[in-house]
Amino acid sequence: MNHALRSIRKAAVLLASLEPSQAEELLRELSPAQADALRREVDALGSIDLAERGDVIQEFVRVGPLLPAGNPAGIELDAPLPQSMTAAMSAQPAARDGRSFQFLHDAGLPDLVAFLEREHPQTVAVVLSHLPASRAAEILAQLSNELQADVARRLVALDSADPEVVREVEQGLQAWLNTPREMPSGEGPGIAALVEILGAAVPSARDAILSNLSRHDRTLAERLEPPAPPPLSFADLTHLDSTALSVVLRHANDGLLRLALADASPGFVEQVVSLLDAPAAAALRAALRSWGPTRLADVEEAQRQLAELVGQLVRRGEIAPDLCGRLSIAV
Repeated sequence: MNHALRSIRKAAVLLASLEPSQAEELLRELSPAQADALRREVDALGSIDLAERGDVIQEFVRVGPLLPAGNPAGIELDAPLPQSMTAAMSAQPAARDGRSFQFLHDAGLPDLVAFLEREHPQTVAVVLSHLPASRAAEILAQLSNELQADVARRLVALDSADPEVVREVEQGLQAWLNTPREMPSGEGPGIAALVEILGAAVPSARDAILSNLSRHDRTLAERLEPPAPPPLSFADLTHLDSTALSVVLRHANDGLLRLALADASPGFVEQVVSLLDAPAAAALRAALRSWGPTRLADVEEAQRQLAELVGQLVRRGEIAPDLCGRLSIAV
């Protein structure tokens, strides 16, 4: 098979590997004669070997044009990659040495996101599942809202995807996914990969991703929310430092505070009193000295409410978790 015919076959294999809408968009970029010639070649392809499909797509992404310019019968197809990414890919070794996927780690984020935005969401999900979690988090945060939610759902679904489909995606995208390891048959990163990606994201990006995802798939967003921490106990409040405890005293009702302290340790009472101004400190001491018979259940309820108030203050950011000792774990 001469070079021109071989090149036309490569173009046909590439076209047959695309989504129908993508293929039609590509054909519209060609002259009518070129498009007709390519359609005839696609019709004559028959069954395409998966290895050949993977080789063609890998070459297309790596070197750009599949057909030589200036060939009267040829069709020049330019890879839909920004120039900076094309240059980065061209620098990779042509042999399959396990480093073909490395360019995704080093490519500029704007270029990489722009490229992935044009791809099928399933392809994007597979790509992210093969990237380090921190890199995948950067990319996922930059995707459009609709694509972001779709990719998140597909990342979770990868663990139950048809193994044959997963293998075809791997082979068809070797230029992106040519890593030393292969995804085990029938297994994928699933929700664990998405949790790891979100964990690697900065808090603002993670919150934005979860907020967007909840609008598109509330069930999945709830699965990704961290489990609710156990409620604080009144005993946990003894770990508050003076700065945090002062914030609590500004928000606590005087009656609630006095009732909660009725059964508190003398040391904790003194810590509270030391943070009050002189009149308030004297009033609290007098109230505790003259306290009459009180139901234990009422005291315990007041202590529970005070502990709940502290938890709310931590979640609202009015008490820094690192000022709370044990609270930084519990809340």
